[in-house]
Amino acid sequence: MVRTMTGEFAAAWLPSVLVPLVGILGAAVAMALLFNVIEASD
Repeated sequence: MVRTMTGEFAAAWLPSVLVPLVGILGAAVAMALLFNVIEASD
């Protein structure tokens, strides 16, 4: 039996998953862009 994701259930676990994910991915993207900027300027 397949259960559909209700709004209450999604609202319960989504913030606890997105906060670390955004923190890690955001930092990785920022470091990659900064690396490109630093390496491109000479």
